[in-house]
Amino acid sequence: MPEEFDFSELRKYLQGQMDMGEEDLLLDEPWTLTRKKSVVPAGAPRPANPMPQMMRPANPAPFPQPSIPKNPAPIPQQSPFPSNPAPFANQAQPAFQQSVFGAPAQPAPAPAPKLDAGLTIAPRAVKKTTAAYELADSIGAFYDALKTDALYARTANVVRYAGPEHPRLLILLAAPKQGEQIGNFFQSPTGEMLVRLFGSLGYAPESLGVTYFYKDAPRALSPILLASLRRMLTKELSFIAPEIMITFGEPLFYDVFSKGKNFNDLAGTALDFNGTKTVSLVDAYAMTTDKQLKWLTWKVHIPRSGLFTAAK
Repeated sequence: MPEEFDFSELRKYLQGQMDMGEEDLLLDEPWTLTRKKSVVPAGAPRPANPMPQMMRPANPAPFPQPSIPKNPAPIPQQSPFPSNPAPFANQAQPAFQQSVFGAPAQPAPAPAPKLDAGLTIAPRAVKKTTAAYELADSIGAFYDALKTDALYARTANVVRYAGPEHPRLLILLAAPKQGEQIGNFFQSPTGEMLVRLFGSLGYAPESLGVTYFYKDAPRALSPILLASLRRMLTKELSFIAPEIMITFGEPLFYDVFSKGKNFNDLAGTALDFNGTKTVSLVDAYAMTTDKQLKWLTWKVHIPRSGLFTAAK
């Protein structure tokens, strides 16, 4: 039997829409609606189909049949073969003659160029360097190695992962917001909203972690440098080992997955980033104050992935 939702909070929101403050907007989250049991008694008959059905006439008129004459005139038949095949029998069949001309001669292959015995051509050597962070054997050594990389050589403090050892959900953001305390993201308004959202899906606050794609401030980078950041994220994920990683925002989606994929088509779908289950949602900071983005996330993107099950 389908479940019914208690929309009393939404009704209060609509009634007070004339005098709606910003505080009411922040508290309007679709994942906070409570469920109630159905009031339809067991064994009650199902309601009749409200759509009328097309009535079929009792005595439909028969289709008119074409009239066929009783004595149709015979149709003259003609045989496709001549009645007297004798003239053709006396003609001799030509014998098969094999062509006396053979296949055209193939041109002789060009002789291979002769090289001087003392001249040798060495193969071109391709030098592949391994970054220091790729050789790290712990997450602490990984962050220390990032400080020596050219991308973060001038960065005073590299932002580190905050959360449990192996989180169930890893929140991946582009970069820390100005004025946001590092390590206390889940105490911010946006972090508290995400705690309530995923708490409605059965994820405890202590099972959530957060890290950042840019360890300092976001900036415009070339495709080669973006590929380096993706390798850094892959190495970082090898130490964090989350069950699911969630990215937020369209720009971050393209930074992580490149321009070859479309955010509008893949938002909310189950993706894979180098072996880690990944879901991309809309910008978390914009969702904090936008009711429509909350409903889009809760009603469309979260169910689309198939990775989350609402708490019973």
